[in-house]
Amino acid sequence: MTQPDPSAVRIDAALPPDLLRAAVEALAHGIARPTLPGRDADAGISADYAERMKRDLTEGEGRLLESIAGTRERGLALCRTGRIHDGGSLVAHAREMLTRGKTSREAFVLADSFLRAAEGFVYFSSGRTDAAVSSMLLALDRCRELRDSWNYPVEGRRIHIACNTERVRVGAGHGQASSVALAQLLNLIDTADRRFWPHPHLEYASEPDLLDDEARWELTDQALAVLPRLDLEALDQVVAAFPWPNADATSPWAARARCFTEALHADASGDPETFLTSCAAFFPSGPQRLPRAFGSLSKRLLKVIG
Repeated sequence: MTQPDPSAVRIDAALPPDLLRAAVEALAHGIARPTLPGRDADAGISADYAERMKRDLTEGEGRLLESIAGTRERGLALCRTGRIHDGGSLVAHAREMLTRGKTSREAFVLADSFLRAAEGFVYFSSGRTDAAVSSMLLALDRCRELRDSWNYPVEGRRIHIACNTERVRVGAGHGQASSVALAQLLNLIDTADRRFWPHPHLEYASEPDLLDDEARWELTDQALAVLPRLDLEALDQVVAAFPWPNADATSPWAARARCFTEALHADASGDPETFLTSCAAFFPSGPQRLPRAFGSLSKRLLKVIG
């Protein structure tokens, strides 16, 4: 990720000089930190599911699901490049392959869980917000069934889908409702407390699989990436719903998430002192754990001071 050069910014003399200096120096320190190797969470999920497919499904089912997955991913890749019609056609073809195929319930739900999420992305790319949200909620329901019926590890996947669902809703102007859900997701990632799951009608009957620290960092970054799209009133709700960090108990990802949220809120409310103080606390750890949030806040700081 290319980061701005803080030494090249023009300093606004109207801002508190000590706080401004601390924020800029913290940004420079964070940018200078060595890059850490990232973990491909999707690759880990794919490897785990491939092992389950070999163990639980027939050879024919495995081949069919691999073919569906390849077609689906080619379609999504086209959509990401702007070729939405062509990409949507491939995703629709993957759906036809599943509909025509003869599979067990487990094989069907496994393939359908990924297809529903892919179809949601196609709908989103086409501007069909309601259809996108409906498809993503169906994907969450498939995750629930995979966990309850066959004990698949789906916690990270369903939080990822839930974050994308709120991204779609915020883009459609539903920031007030999404702000509560995003705060709940941040609390869920931090505590694993099931009370924070924002879709209780899609909750497991069984126990969820546990997230490791790397997954928590990644999912925290995904949730935070939606927050810059919120207005001040919605950010008020996030700040109120996401608890203040306790130095003795709060996880590092929750503490940085709170710091990022407070910086956004302060900037939106015209409070430069709190904004700069939050930036100075957020940036020194660098972009490695929260690259989306780091990049977003970097641009916001440079806009404020330049």
